[in-house]
Amino acid sequence: MNGLVVVRLMSPGAEASGPVHWTGPVLRVRMGAVGSGAEVIAEAGQVRAGAGALPEGDEHCAVNAEAAPENRRLACADVLYGVRPRPPASALHWLTGVAARHPSCALAAVPLSGGGWLALAGSAARGRGGGPRVVAEAVGADQPLLASCLHAWLVEGRSLAELAYVRPLRQVAAGGRTAAGACAHSRRRASAGLVTS
Repeated sequence: MNGLVVVRLMSPGAEASGPVHWTGPVLRVRMGAVGSGAEVIAEAGQVRAGAGALPEGDEHCAVNAEAAPENRRLACADVLYGVRPRPPASALHWLTGVAARHPSCALAAVPLSGGGWLALAGSAARGRGGGPRVVAEAVGADQPLLASCLHAWLVEGRSLAELAYVRPLRQVAAGGRTAAGACAHSRRRASAGLVTS
Protein backbone atom coordinates (compact mmCIF):
# COMPACT_ATOMS: atom_id res chain seq x y z
CA MET A 1 0.00 0.00 0.00
CA ASN A 2 2.17 2.83 -1.30
CA GLY A 3 0.77 5.95 -2.89
CA LEU A 4 -2.38 7.99 -2.62
CA VAL A 5 -4.60 7.12 0.34
CA VAL A 6 -7.93 8.72 1.21
CA VAL A 7 -9.35 8.69 4.74
CA ARG A 8 -12.97 9.64 5.38
CA LEU A 9 -13.89 10.65 8.91
CA MET A 10 -17.55 10.11 9.79
CA SER A 11 -19.73 10.41 12.85
CA PRO A 12 -20.66 7.05 14.37
CA GLY A 13 -23.88 5.85 12.80
CA ALA A 14 -23.66 8.34 9.93
CA GLU A 15 -23.74 6.88 6.46
CA ALA A 16 -20.87 7.81 4.16
CA SER A 17 -21.99 9.90 1.22
CA GLY A 18 -21.61 8.24 -2.15
CA PRO A 19 -19.82 5.05 -3.17
CA VAL A 20 -16.04 4.85 -3.02
CA HIS A 21 -14.13 2.85 -5.59
CA TRP A 22 -11.48 1.30 -3.34
CA THR A 23 -8.74 -0.65 -5.13
CA GLY A 24 -7.64 -2.89 -2.28
CA PRO A 25 -7.94 -3.36 1.44
CA VAL A 26 -9.88 -0.83 3.46
CA LEU A 27 -9.47 -0.25 7.18
CA ARG A 28 -12.34 1.03 9.30
CA VAL A 29 -11.62 2.07 12.88
CA ARG A 30 -13.45 3.85 15.67
CA MET A 31 -11.32 6.59 17.26
CA GLY A 32 -12.14 8.43 20.46
CA ALA A 33 -10.80 11.54 22.17
CA VAL A 34 -9.70 11.69 25.80
CA GLY A 35 -12.25 13.20 28.17
CA SER A 36 -14.69 14.51 25.57
CA GLY A 37 -16.54 11.36 24.65
CA ALA A 38 -16.23 12.50 21.03
CA GLU A 39 -15.48 9.75 18.55
CA VAL A 40 -15.23 9.31 14.81
CA ILE A 41 -15.20 6.46 12.35
CA ALA A 42 -12.20 6.53 10.00
CA GLU A 43 -12.32 4.63 6.72
CA ALA A 44 -9.02 4.44 4.82
CA GLY A 45 -8.02 2.93 1.50
CA GLN A 46 -6.57 3.56 -1.91
CA VAL A 47 -8.90 4.89 -4.58
CA ARG A 48 -9.12 3.49 -8.10
CA ALA A 49 -7.34 5.69 -10.64
CA GLY A 50 -9.76 7.40 -13.00
CA ALA A 51 -12.70 6.87 -10.65
CA GLY A 52 -13.76 10.47 -11.05
CA ALA A 53 -14.11 12.69 -8.01
CA LEU A 54 -12.35 11.45 -4.91
CA PRO A 55 -14.41 11.08 -1.75
CA GLU A 56 -14.23 14.04 0.58
CA GLY A 57 -11.60 13.44 3.23
CA ASP A 58 -7.92 13.49 4.05
CA GLU A 59 -5.97 12.71 0.89
CA HIS A 60 -2.25 12.03 1.33
CA CYS A 61 0.75 10.02 0.16
CA ALA A 62 1.64 7.00 2.32
CA VAL A 63 4.83 5.00 1.76
CA ASN A 64 6.25 1.85 3.33
CA ALA A 65 9.60 3.16 4.60
CA GLU A 66 10.96 -0.39 5.03
CA ALA A 67 10.25 -1.59 1.51
CA ALA A 68 12.67 0.64 -0.39
CA PRO A 69 14.84 3.01 1.65
CA GLU A 70 16.03 4.66 -1.58
CA ASN A 71 12.48 5.24 -2.85
CA ARG A 72 12.17 8.85 -4.04
CA ARG A 73 8.59 9.02 -2.74
CA LEU A 74 9.88 8.84 0.84
CA ALA A 75 10.99 12.48 0.64
CA CYS A 76 7.50 13.73 -0.24
CA ALA A 77 5.37 11.28 1.77
CA ASP A 78 2.94 12.63 4.34
CA VAL A 79 2.81 9.24 6.10
CA LEU A 80 5.66 6.77 6.51
CA TYR A 81 5.05 3.38 8.06
CA GLY A 82 6.83 0.15 8.85
CA VAL A 83 5.33 -3.31 8.67
CA ARG A 84 7.78 -5.42 10.70
CA PRO A 85 6.79 -5.54 14.40
CA ARG A 86 9.60 -4.38 16.68
CA PRO A 87 10.28 -4.24 20.42
CA PRO A 88 9.52 -0.78 21.86
CA ALA A 89 13.16 0.44 22.01
CA SER A 90 13.83 -0.66 18.43
CA ALA A 91 10.54 0.89 17.24
CA LEU A 92 11.42 4.19 18.91
CA HIS A 93 14.87 4.20 17.29
CA TRP A 94 13.35 3.43 13.87
CA LEU A 95 10.69 6.16 14.17
CA THR A 96 13.07 8.88 15.31
CA GLY A 97 15.48 7.97 12.50
CA VAL A 98 12.73 8.07 9.87
CA ALA A 99 11.43 11.41 11.18
CA ALA A 100 14.94 12.91 11.18
CA ARG A 101 15.64 11.77 7.60
CA HIS A 102 12.24 12.92 6.30
CA PRO A 103 11.22 16.18 8.00
CA SER A 104 8.31 16.72 5.59
CA CYS A 105 6.60 13.60 6.96
CA ALA A 106 3.60 14.45 9.15
CA LEU A 107 3.32 11.01 10.78
CA ALA A 108 5.35 7.83 11.07
CA ALA A 109 4.11 4.59 12.63
CA VAL A 110 5.40 1.07 13.16
CA PRO A 111 3.81 -2.02 14.80
CA LEU A 112 5.12 -3.24 18.15
CA SER A 113 6.04 -6.87 18.73
CA GLY A 114 3.91 -6.95 21.89
CA GLY A 115 0.86 -5.51 20.13
CA GLY A 116 -0.24 -2.03 19.21
CA TRP A 117 1.58 0.60 17.18
CA LEU A 118 4.10 3.28 18.05
CA ALA A 119 3.28 6.55 16.27
CA LEU A 120 5.19 9.79 16.03
CA ALA A 121 3.84 13.03 14.61
CA GLY A 122 6.59 14.67 12.58
CA SER A 123 7.51 18.32 12.31
CA ALA A 124 5.04 18.69 9.41
CA ALA A 125 2.22 18.09 11.94
CA ARG A 126 3.01 21.52 13.43
CA GLY A 127 3.64 20.34 16.98
CA ARG A 128 0.44 18.30 17.40
CA GLY A 129 2.33 15.11 18.19
CA GLY A 130 3.40 15.24 21.79
CA GLY A 131 6.19 12.70 21.21
CA PRO A 132 6.05 9.01 20.32
CA ARG A 133 2.88 7.36 21.56
CA VAL A 134 1.68 3.77 21.73
CA VAL A 135 -1.76 3.55 20.12
CA ALA A 136 -4.22 1.06 18.68
CA GLU A 137 -3.46 -2.01 20.77
CA ALA A 138 -6.39 -3.79 19.09
CA VAL A 139 -5.23 -3.10 15.51
CA GLY A 140 -3.03 -5.82 14.04
CA ALA A 141 0.47 -5.37 12.66
CA ASP A 142 -0.90 -6.27 9.22
CA GLN A 143 -2.90 -3.00 9.01
CA PRO A 144 -0.58 -0.25 7.71
CA LEU A 145 -3.63 1.84 6.79
CA LEU A 146 -3.79 2.62 10.51
CA ALA A 147 -1.04 5.20 9.97
CA SER A 148 -3.28 6.96 7.45
CA CYS A 149 -6.17 7.02 9.93
CA LEU A 150 -3.85 8.59 12.51
CA HIS A 151 -2.81 11.20 9.93
CA ALA A 152 -6.47 12.12 9.36
CA TRP A 153 -6.84 12.54 13.14
CA LEU A 154 -3.97 15.07 13.07
CA VAL A 155 -5.40 16.85 10.03
CA GLU A 156 -8.64 17.34 12.00
CA GLY A 157 -6.59 19.47 14.40
CA ARG A 158 -6.21 16.87 17.12
CA SER A 159 -3.02 15.49 18.67
CA LEU A 160 -1.91 11.94 19.30
CA ALA A 161 -2.01 12.76 23.02
CA GLU A 162 -5.80 13.31 22.72
CA LEU A 163 -6.35 9.85 21.26
CA ALA A 164 -8.00 7.67 23.92
CA TYR A 165 -8.55 4.55 21.78
CA VAL A 166 -8.53 3.13 18.28
CA ARG A 167 -10.71 0.06 17.72
CA PRO A 168 -11.08 -1.82 14.46
CA LEU A 169 -14.47 -2.23 12.86
CA ARG A 170 -15.29 -4.84 10.24
CA GLN A 171 -12.79 -4.88 7.41
CA VAL A 172 -14.01 -3.72 4.02
CA ALA A 173 -12.83 -5.56 0.94
CA ALA A 174 -12.23 -3.93 -2.43
CA GLY A 175 -15.53 -2.85 -3.94
CA GLY A 176 -17.05 -1.87 -0.59
CA ARG A 177 -18.14 -5.22 0.88
CA THR A 178 -17.12 -6.05 4.39
CA ALA A 179 -14.66 -8.91 4.57
CA ALA A 180 -17.34 -11.13 6.11
CA GLY A 181 -19.77 -10.15 3.36
CA ALA A 182 -17.13 -10.70 0.70
CA CYS A 183 -16.43 -14.21 2.07
CA ALA A 184 -20.13 -15.06 2.08
CA HIS A 185 -20.39 -13.65 -1.44
CA SER A 186 -17.43 -15.84 -2.53
CA ARG A 187 -19.00 -18.93 -0.92
CA ARG A 188 -22.26 -18.27 -2.78
CA ARG A 189 -20.37 -17.82 -6.06
CA ALA A 190 -18.40 -21.03 -5.40
CA SER A 191 -21.55 -23.03 -4.63
CA ALA A 192 -23.02 -21.74 -7.87
CA GLY A 193 -19.90 -22.90 -9.74
CA LEU A 194 -18.79 -19.34 -10.54
CA VAL A 195 -15.41 -19.50 -8.78
CA THR A 196 -12.77 -21.91 -10.06
CA SER A 197 -9.93 -21.30 -7.60
